Amino acid sequence: MMKRVINRQTTWYVINIKARRNQTPQHYVDVWNLINERDPLIEMPRTTNRFASIRTMSFSQQCDNDIVPHYIETNLVTYTLLDPKKFYNRRTKEDMAIDWNTDIAANKKESTLIFVPSVHTLVVKKSTEITINYILTYLRGALGIIEPEGFDVDLIKDRETLDQILQAYALISIDAHISFSNHGHSEGFREIFENKIKDTNPNTFDIKISGTQEHPLSCEEEDGLVQSIINISESNGTVKAVVQKDENTGLEVIDTENHPFILKIPQIINDICSTIYNELRARYANNNSNE
Repeated sequence: MMKRVINRQTTWYVINIKARRNQTPQHYVDVWNLINERDPLIEMPRTTNRFASIRTMSFSQQCDNDIVPHYIETNLVTYTLLDPKKFYNRRTKEDMAIDWNTDIAANKKESTLIFVPSVHTLVVKKSTEITINYILTYLRGALGIIEPEGFDVDLIKDRETLDQILQAYALISIDAHISFSNHGHSEGFREIFENKIKDTNPNTFDIKISGTQEHPLSCEEEDGLVQSIINISESNGTVKAVVQKDENTGLEVIDTENHPFILKIPQIINDICSTIYNELRARYANNNSNE
């Protein structure tokens, strides 16, 4: 069968979704089925009556090991629920109550989420109508309803930004927030460091390390403490660092929360969902960056 190729670049946010227990692809599929079945209504932060829920969800007919669908495609919508008793006529300056169907919502926005269960990774277009923070809020809220405290949801961070921290002229301090869910397969000190923390069975791990401009932190050691923390945070948390990038520059704060990794797909082969599936499998199926 001839492949249909569209030479058009698309860009995507990448989200690492990790179960704290039962870390199998089928578990992720089962949870997505429950989200679809229960369709939880999740309120968006810092808004008034703005919510998100599922419009549609479809499962790939192609499966890994005959049971796990290659991908799950979800159309998510956000909207404002209006109180029919709290309308206002700005021309007559009168309060009004309107008799109408309260299931009707306003200001709808919609985005498509593509989740690949075999690598517990989800993508959404960078040009998404729904903001990435609202999407993260929905995912954390919906997963929390299905399995309270059962999942971590982390936006994967930009590798170049992490390298800027490690390669700065002086690293003054780091403030890291790390989640530990999946079994790691790292080596050397990083493996020891991860395992020692996991032995305490935390859901999250916060660490602050501070130096001075005269005596900055050392991050030259290959796979040392600072490098391990920053590298783990790429797919499993955030780091806020104070750095002096060059000898003659002042101090600067780099917060990786503001620097997500953007996946660039140069062309679509056959369809976008299978293209995303193949790309994520190639990146994450046989390496450790997403564990």
